[in-house]
Amino acid sequence: MGIEDATRQLQAARDAGGSTYAPLEVRNAEERLSLAKAAAGKRDYDDALHFAQESQVNSELALAKSRLGKTREKVEARTRENAQLRQDLSTNPDTGASSQ
Repeated sequence: MGIEDATRQLQAARDAGGSTYAPLEVRNAEERLSLAKAAAGKRDYDDALHFAQESQVNSELALAKSRLGKTREKVEARTRENAQLRQDLSTNPDTGASSQ
């Protein structure tokens, strides 16, 4: 696990909507990745690895939060659809019977 892995994980988090659903985690991942690259440039490979790992963890969290956010949106949309269907059926009960 190094800078390249952290870069890929950060991109995956961005692609999944991390900037929308987990902006703090994406920002932290970006900052840690930048620190990792700077440390590697100074040949401080222990710090570079440490910061790259922190970046990757933040990216993984952003990815998980993005997936959760998208799932919640889908659940909320289905809940609204179900509520509308219930309302339609209660105002016009014959509609439900005609489809059987």
